Amino acid sequence: MNVAATWQKGYTGKGVVISILDDGIQTNHPDLAQNYDPQASTDINGNDDDPMPQDNGDNKHGTRCAGEVAAVAYNNFCGIGVAYNASIGGVRMLDGVVNDAVEARALGLNPEHIDIYSASWGPEDDGKTVDGPGPLARRAFIYGVTSGRKGKGSIFVWASGNGGRHTDSCNCDGYTNSIFTLSISSATQGGFKPWYLEECSSTLATTYSSGTPGHDKSVATVDMDARLRPDHICTVEHTGTSASAPLAAGICALALEANPTLTWRDMQYLVVLTSRATPLEKENGWIMNGVKRKVSHKFGYGLMDATALVNLAEKWTTVPPQHICKSQEIIEDKQIPFTYGASLDFYMDVEACATTLNEVRFLEHVQCKISLRFFPRGNLRILLTSPSGTTSTLLFERPRDVISSNFDDWPFLSVHYWGEKAEGRWHLQIINAGSRHVSQVGILKKWQLIFYGTNVNPVRLRSPNGIRSSPWKTPSNTFTFPTQPAVTPVTDNFFDPSEVFNNFPHVYSFAGSDPEPVVNSLSGKNVRQNSDKDLDFEEETKEGCDDQCDGQGCFGKGPTKCIACRFKSMDKTCVSTCPPRSYSEQGDCKPCHEACETCTGPDQKSCLACAPGHVRVIDLDICLQQCPEGYFENFSDRTCIPCQPNCAGCQDRPDHCTSCDHHLLLYQNKCLASCPSNTFETDDYRCAPCHESCETCKGSNSSQCISCPSGRFWNEGRCVGECPAHHYADYNQRECVECPPGCSECNATTCISCLDDWKINLKGRCQTQASDKCDVDQYYDNGICKQCHSTCDSCDGPTERACLACASPLILQGTRCVGRCDDGFFHVKDNQICEPCLHMCAKCVAKMNCTDCVQGLQLQSGECHTTCAQGYYSDKGLCMRCYMSCKTCSGPGPDQCVNCPDSWLLLNGECRPDCPANYYKTEYGCQKCHYSCANCPECKLQEDKRKINVEALLLSAQPVSSLQFVNPFNFITGLAIIACLCIIILFIVIFLVLQRSSAQVNRGNYSRVSIKKPKVTCNYNVVSVSDCESSDSDSSEGHNLIKAKPSERTSC
Repeated sequence: MNVAATWQKGYTGKGVVISILDDGIQTNHPDLAQNYDPQASTDINGNDDDPMPQDNGDNKHGTRCAGEVAAVAYNNFCGIGVAYNASIGGVRMLDGVVNDAVEARALGLNPEHIDIYSASWGPEDDGKTVDGPGPLARRAFIYGVTSGRKGKGSIFVWASGNGGRHTDSCNCDGYTNSIFTLSISSATQGGFKPWYLEECSSTLATTYSSGTPGHDKSVATVDMDARLRPDHICTVEHTGTSASAPLAAGICALALEANPTLTWRDMQYLVVLTSRATPLEKENGWIMNGVKRKVSHKFGYGLMDATALVNLAEKWTTVPPQHICKSQEIIEDKQIPFTYGASLDFYMDVEACATTLNEVRFLEHVQCKISLRFFPRGNLRILLTSPSGTTSTLLFERPRDVISSNFDDWPFLSVHYWGEKAEGRWHLQIINAGSRHVSQVGILKKWQLIFYGTNVNPVRLRSPNGIRSSPWKTPSNTFTFPTQPAVTPVTDNFFDPSEVFNNFPHVYSFAGSDPEPVVNSLSGKNVRQNSDKDLDFEEETKEGCDDQCDGQGCFGKGPTKCIACRFKSMDKTCVSTCPPRSYSEQGDCKPCHEACETCTGPDQKSCLACAPGHVRVIDLDICLQQCPEGYFENFSDRTCIPCQPNCAGCQDRPDHCTSCDHHLLLYQNKCLASCPSNTFETDDYRCAPCHESCETCKGSNSSQCISCPSGRFWNEGRCVGECPAHHYADYNQRECVECPPGCSECNATTCISCLDDWKINLKGRCQTQASDKCDVDQYYDNGICKQCHSTCDSCDGPTERACLACASPLILQGTRCVGRCDDGFFHVKDNQICEPCLHMCAKCVAKMNCTDCVQGLQLQSGECHTTCAQGYYSDKGLCMRCYMSCKTCSGPGPDQCVNCPDSWLLLNGECRPDCPANYYKTEYGCQKCHYSCANCPECKLQEDKRKINVEALLLSAQPVSSLQFVNPFNFITGLAIIACLCIIILFIVIFLVLQRSSAQVNRGNYSRVSIKKPKVTCNYNVVSVSDCESSDSDSSEGHNLIKAKPSERTSC
């Protein structure tokens, strides 16, 4: 992977911070302690700041991953990390309950400090699970890439999964199947596919890892040992894609040291462009995409090359803004044939949002969002072909996926089209390619294509001469008004199908030479940049200076010759105001982020108003082109409102759920912990109605009842009005109970009538008419008394299943004598018989005291129910109490609430009586305050402080002396300052008048002086902010949520 050559260039990861999201790291390990960074660490499981794992032999994983990244060099311990001078931290999160809130806390840890997050975990690699991040984790990803690293974006490196043995697909893992992550696969030391590898179209690149045990070597790294025994602190047995992701994270750290301005998308471009297919071409499956780059479902774009990555990083400039183009959602409702090998083909002609702000000409990621039903789901193979002819397999067959049948808006991701054009005809193909028998047709409900990319050539390289002279201290989005580009584009046809980009080193031939630095005046005329040489021939003067110059003078005519500016400076030119889409910082005009129309700073979270074609994500306080998954788009004010807590998706309004978070159940557009009465849980985590005859059920048929309504009785899965012959109705339990042997009619205690040739004895039980002719332990058969089976005390036949009574200590269970009652029966000691448990019980100790339930039912207080009572959750069939603040929940923790008591609020899984600090109450729960607010306890929306017209709020449009206030506290302070200034001015004016009067007296010219209170108008622009009326009102059905008062001018 060419790491050593990068070290020789002097790059060792110094200054870069990586955090391992795992089961913790051993902070005092001698090969890690020097690089350990507590600010990149926390213990979510233990709720403290120390990520030290438990010393139980099972929590070595995170420490091993950390050693791959940042094991210290030259210390005679273990080995050397890829970025051996990088700072390394760890998050202990896997050694306990892992839920959406835990994941979100880990992914959102200190994003201004941590550069790279490395994760080697995900959903079960069992070949049948389809799962991904919940709403909180998704928001953590979005916030990370938009606001982390001071707006350059956090870098998330993810292991692609170890489910190869189960023929799993990493496209069914929502963490690797994400545009925000660098999904990393593994190769053996010989360059082959390891046995655990998962094939999918979302894999970006590969690093080395383990292979066949006994044949291929594994990864050497540090090991967890609390006692620090020299023979236990190292290992050569680190395996799987778990070992590959940290190696990739280390290589990314080397690139960040070479160029700290790289954004999260820059890093993905560098990985795509520099990874090499050649070392892995012994494996088949490589294809050439539409821009002549080799790519594979096994290895992505190939083996990562640290030296090539760093070399390109040195020359790299930030890619243009990401554009997102969504096709129309195509409602198909077409049948998928059930015959083996049958396929269904669909076509979509795409214009790639041409002539709009979202136009995509150069592709990065492509998502195909699909909703379908097919049983078994694992039989399907799904392929997508681009207009350039590149076919990517979005889903391979998964033979173990035989239980579920649905994909609901699942966004299959492919990176195989990187650099291709989006415009043209796309071809979707769905094939029944599995070996499992299929008995019915499936349905493709709908599909949609989502294109991510740019509308201009994304690759531009710095000239070689500029690398060391510019120490990368500029912001990620440098702002100039050039007539020549500050960087040299690599031709508009960078992705041209030519040999240039097959042989990577030739990419540098496009670098070009240094452009001559120039600036533009606001009129658009070119002005050569000032230099020391120019100043030697120009004299300082205060005559004839431009109006934009301050009193210090100038070196000549024009706004570019000022010694200092009167108002603002823009690109070494003095201007009266900053132009649109810029902000003022200490008198200098600087650019807003491309997503901002107006702003107070350079990053994406500093927007005051979003640029055209963008929407504001309210809770993250950022502007994006599209609302992310899990948000409701309010078209009236172009905002993205988070779906109700626990909703994975919503439409029409934020509390109208269309899908739910991890294994919660969707019912009537609400997400519930369990299905309500008269419904049952389906395979796709929805609640469907029972048959009308059932009270509770396990399916929709009349034969799938579990309990019955009043007036009906359960009998073999059905609810009947009358019990069949030889049964009696138990009105308390609403079930039919079989009578004892020989009874034709009975009740709970005795037989009422017997069958023919039977009679009732003194105990109220039926016995044969001829039983008096034989001994107790005999039965009568054709005139002969015959011996009962040895287990029977009395009987009506020869077998062990013909007993009527049992000799002590045996117990009669039906017609059989047993030593103890079987499961499903309980011992009635008074009668020495085994009575059947309720039909819902698998085990019981009394009729009304179950100890275990039949599969699918939950045990609570000795009773079996389809769902746990309110305030309880199911834990492996047992109903356990929720945390005391939860109304319903999915687990025992305080952050696992699903619904809250009346008037309480749900936030990050926790129920609270009020919103915490830095949050405010809305109709849909607690929302985060704007970052500039000191507090907003009663504000309707943080955008009350931001959605203000440019004339009233933009600092750049005013002189330096203008004041700006953005919250109620600043507003009060501002009024106080204005009042003080007015008083000071008043006294100055009075003083001057008195001085002038005094001078007249000294000259002997006496006159009457009329002293009038001067009328002083203070023309400070003050933004009026609402005094924060209560937000409990609906705010016009949630659509007109944001109202800003017009700016006011205050007079004193």
